Amino acid sequence: MALHEINIALGPEATINMLIEKYPERNFLKYKSLDDHRKFMLLDVSGEKTVFQSGLNYRFIQTLGEVELSENAILELRYMTLDSDEQKVMQSILDSWDDEKKRPLGLKSYVELRSIKQDYEYLLINSWEDEHDFLQWNNSPDNQLTQFGHAGNKSAVVNQYQSVRY
Repeated sequence: MALHEINIALGPEATINMLIEKYPERNFLKYKSLDDHRKFMLLDVSGEKTVFQSGLNYRFIQTLGEVELSENAILELRYMTLDSDEQKVMQSILDSWDDEKKRPLGLKSYVELRSIKQDYEYLLINSWEDEHDFLQWNNSPDNQLTQFGHAGNKSAVVNQYQSVRY
């Protein structure tokens, strides 16, 4: 099944578990934050109308590699606000990752998403071999994505999550 849309809910584990129980037919994907053990995320890739109230609803633009949103995945979520010029620069960077030699070491795949409500809001979900690879790249001068901010801030909002069984 081709994925076209992704909806996200964030919150404490009790809230996330309540959504899972209320909508068992959705087969949500559950993640815990690696930055804060109290934060959890639920992904809905069912393609059905969202049941989340978060407003975090995105359309797929492009992917690289086999998108792994499943068990044992280490995900980096990078929220960015991009004007039209920045969108072109970011697209060029992502296109360069088609060449494995230009891709960050340990990056398995990515999904580039655009907000359904605000077309200048982007979300990049990167799947990493392990947390060490992500941290090394994220702090490297080779990380060209550091030039993009979010909502008027100089830096993007970057969060890390790991899948959790339920």
